[in-house]
Amino acid sequence: MTFAPPRHLSEAAAAYLREPDVLEYPTDWTDAWDVHTLREISHPLWSTINQVLDFPYTITEESVGGVAIERISATEQPRTDIAILHFHGGMYCLGTPEIDRVLNAPMSRATGMDVVSVDYRLAPEHPFPAAVDDALAVWKALTNDGTRIIVLGESAGGGLAAAATIAARDQGLPAAIALLMISPMLDLTGSSDSYRTLAEADPDYGHDIEILLAPGRAYAAGTPLDHPLVSPMYADLQHLPPTLIHVGTREVLFGDAARFARSARRAGSPVALHALDGGWHNSPIWYGVPEADAAIADFAAFIEKVM
Repeated sequence: MTFAPPRHLSEAAAAYLREPDVLEYPTDWTDAWDVHTLREISHPLWSTINQVLDFPYTITEESVGGVAIERISATEQPRTDIAILHFHGGMYCLGTPEIDRVLNAPMSRATGMDVVSVDYRLAPEHPFPAAVDDALAVWKALTNDGTRIIVLGESAGGGLAAAATIAARDQGLPAAIALLMISPMLDLTGSSDSYRTLAEADPDYGHDIEILLAPGRAYAAGTPLDHPLVSPMYADLQHLPPTLIHVGTREVLFGDAARFARSARRAGSPVALHALDGGWHNSPIWYGVPEADAAIADFAAFIEKVM
């Protein structure tokens, strides 16, 4: 079953809903060779979206805390005392900082800050807690140098952003100013009812929710899926920084975002949930689509408000 795009969406957004990008994924995410082969196909394909960027920005590859990062700047005089710490998506098995320049360059331009995108280790070769360890290594290195951070992530990177924020709190590291998440994967048990109720509406993953759940199991690699740093939904959500979540009402991950926001609020943490009616997975990364550009402006306004 297919659903017509809502009339209130822009034509660019409606066009995506009519013809979403769908890849053929491995049947066994624990097979490192199959996953590596998919990376060779998907990473160049996903990186082509960066071609829509129509403003100047610079890229610097560095090592921070012993972890490779890509620093993105789209402002002539970026702030030196603060940075956005970013974690890319890719179901913990795929992705690179390069694929998210289409998100990070607009975020840098909108906020006047550099974006530090972490090239964290991927499963199945490097299962949990490798990604969290890499995230915390960069977190420690930046904050030890006096840099204040805002944490940003989308999809699996959103889950990693939440996990890193929780782990940093528990380890007594300097707190983030804010936590920003886009379509986050927050419960790898697949418990959210939206996996079923929105299956027919989700243009990206609704046809096969195993596309999202199987890589998560490969990432966990035997660690219980409800471990609080694997699925932050099950963590103690007290004392989180001001948090903003963007999610679409047509994506199966809608339930993860809604449940996390409710649980965090009950724990006393300030969380705002902005749901795009008719929105799809990671819609804010589609630079040039009016709804995506509005989401970037919303994140920038939220940052300014909580600073």
